[in-house]
Amino acid sequence: MKRKGFLLIWAITALTAGGILISGMAFSLYWALNLEARRETELEEALIAQDVMERAKYFLRFGKGAMPHSGAVTRNGRTYDIEVRQEKELLQEVPMVRVRCLVKGKESGGFVLETLVEDGL
Repeated sequence: MKRKGFLLIWAITALTAGGILISGMAFSLYWALNLEARRETELEEALIAQDVMERAKYFLRFGKGAMPHSGAVTRNGRTYDIEVRQEKELLQEVPMVRVRCLVKGKESGGFVLETLVEDGL
């Protein structure tokens, strides 16, 4: 009789320990997938910003193509807002154009690239 009660307590203890281990693994998996999704968003922002900056530099240096403009773009099911600004300035008597590109996703801090290009136009 005592043996059956001990077996029941042993089974409940084993199930509780297994539940704790499984919930810990599920929590770790949730955070790993969440972190991966944020990294993917950050990478996509960086790639969009790089593309915009390359097109802006090509337009400013060679006068071909079109200057990228602010707006929204959708990639991989996510929408990103793009803000492009250009300001003319002199740097040691050389006319330059400062181009700044901000790409911001729905739930991210955004990614900023900025460069100076000689004003050839």
